[in-house]
Amino acid sequence: MGYKYFYGFLLAFSFAGYNAQVSDAVKKLAQPLDTISYAESSHIGVGGEESKIYNQFKKVAKIASNDELYYFAMNGSNALKLYSGKELFKRKDKRFLDIYTLYSRNPLKMEYILGCTIDSKNITKFLKDEVYAAPQYISLRDGLLKNNKQDEIRKIQLKQIKEMGYGKLTEGDVRTVKKDLEKIDQKQN
Repeated sequence: MGYKYFYGFLLAFSFAGYNAQVSDAVKKLAQPLDTISYAESSHIGVGGEESKIYNQFKKVAKIASNDELYYFAMNGSNALKLYSGKELFKRKDKRFLDIYTLYSRNPLKMEYILGCTIDSKNITKFLKDEVYAAPQYISLRDGLLKNNKQDEIRKIQLKQIKEMGYGKLTEGDVRTVKKDLEKIDQKQN
């Protein structure tokens, strides 16, 4: 009987400890996203308006550590889970695979607004979509960097690609993650 209380206390203490690891500044920026059950692409609607939800997360990502993002990916709202997971992938954090594994074993269906369409599927599908889209951004970035002529348009494109989080990710990194995702998927089937 005493063990139940001990483990209950230990569990509660560990959650409190995790939450304490998120800085006040990050908590404050993440607070508007804390109850959002869906996510949005950077531009939404027929007119391609900037997404307020996505932009709010980009503010969080600018100052959040990988540990804070991991906490949100595991414990945040659906929006924070998806955005944080994608950001950890772009930062080459190996815990991305832990997140993918968790949501493969415990499916979390959510909605994602991409432009003017709404898609509803398991969060792992959205995470995998990010991995499989990454080579296009990396290839574009590398092509722009190889070109010695750096006019304003190229500079703007490079800036946008880096703002999206693809500043350091390589095609080799993506190939490795793809192989790991395939292994995880095979274990689930």
